[in-house]
Amino acid sequence: MKIALIMVKGNIYSFRNRSLFFKHMPDSLTMGVLHSIIKKNFPDTDVEIYDETVETINLEEINADLIGLSAITPAVHKAYSYAKYFKSKNIPVFIGGIHATLMPQEVAEYADSVICGLAEESLPALIRDLKNGCLKKYYYQTDEMSFENMVLPSRHIYEDKSIWATELNMVCATYGCSNVCEFCVQPYVCKGYHQRPVDDVIEEIKKIEDNYVEFVDPNLSKDEKYLEELCQKLKPLKKEWFAPMTISVCKNDKLLKLMSESGCCEILIGFESVNQNSLTDIKKGFNRAEDYKECIKKLHSYGIKVTGSFVLGLDSDDELSFKNTLDFVIDSCIDYVRYTINTPYPGTKYFDMMKDADRLITTDWSLYDCQNCVIKPAKMTPEDIEQGHKWLWKKTYEFKNVVKRMRYIESFSQRWFMILKNYIFGKVYNRMIFEEKIK
Repeated sequence: MKIALIMVKGNIYSFRNRSLFFKHMPDSLTMGVLHSIIKKNFPDTDVEIYDETVETINLEEINADLIGLSAITPAVHKAYSYAKYFKSKNIPVFIGGIHATLMPQEVAEYADSVICGLAEESLPALIRDLKNGCLKKYYYQTDEMSFENMVLPSRHIYEDKSIWATELNMVCATYGCSNVCEFCVQPYVCKGYHQRPVDDVIEEIKKIEDNYVEFVDPNLSKDEKYLEELCQKLKPLKKEWFAPMTISVCKNDKLLKLMSESGCCEILIGFESVNQNSLTDIKKGFNRAEDYKECIKKLHSYGIKVTGSFVLGLDSDDELSFKNTLDFVIDSCIDYVRYTINTPYPGTKYFDMMKDADRLITTDWSLYDCQNCVIKPAKMTPEDIEQGHKWLWKKTYEFKNVVKRMRYIESFSQRWFMILKNYIFGKVYNRMIFEEKIK
């Protein structure tokens, strides 16, 4: 049996062409995990990987007994067109991913089967049913799914695609989130919050050749006791690591010290807004905007860089929000910054709320990439939001503002290295977002 797995081009920014800096870097572990699940359960199966985030594919060159498509919301229409093509060739197609999990009935109109949630158990069940001639329409992650001894991703599947490609160095220790931030899909995607045993995670990391590890968890600091144990066991491995966390981690100096000692060099924090009313509106009131600067300063004191993300166009935001955000970013010396536009994802309560209030501008999922304003803002126009979004990206990464943000670094050589690195990063992302973006 031959199975072809396709990651439909789905970078959140929907870039037409990826920069040379990111061209050979997959966006996720998805293909590695799916490949490994199949090979573990069906070792004799031929599995081919096609990932549009790192390569251009030709559908006519793909021939298999089963096609698997993975797509996020802004890429799902493209996935539907692929499914139609392969079904015209009488090849069965399944679709999985976040959009499939949130909108299974819609996806089922285009695919023979839909995988909802994590595929650890459901994908093998789907393949067995296909072989037995009893393929079902839906395959769901079960409530009893174990997070112990999970299948480890195939880490070298990209290396034959380019001489520049390297092993996948991403790891997922925890899944989902128990917070209920209004705009976020994480509470919906994998039936709650789950932890892998720390020892399982450590054993996986030991197998990674790279000395830098990227955790792709939604929030690695959700359970601080879990994170503390993880850090203790990471220390002997002497690897640097990055992870998304909430700002609440800054309240625990003992944990910050341990994180630094274990190799944590950078964390991603969803600040979302410098307007406390906006934070309350989206049920993220546990973020206290008045504490942000002190928290960033504390993280820097432990040698931990900060990537901050901000959501623009929340209901309490007005035209002053853009300047206030830029002033904060510069004054607080955030190392890297990402901006997105408030987007209600289909299948969430927030989407239903916007729909019921007649605030949806469009239901063209290709525009649901967090770079387009798809709802009627409360205090601005959609054009205001999109122009402010572009203005913030460009102003944040202007050379003079990069220099200001890096002023906290005492070492002259390290400071200028970070200035150049940051400036190049900004140039690359600004070009991809605003010049190479799929229209």
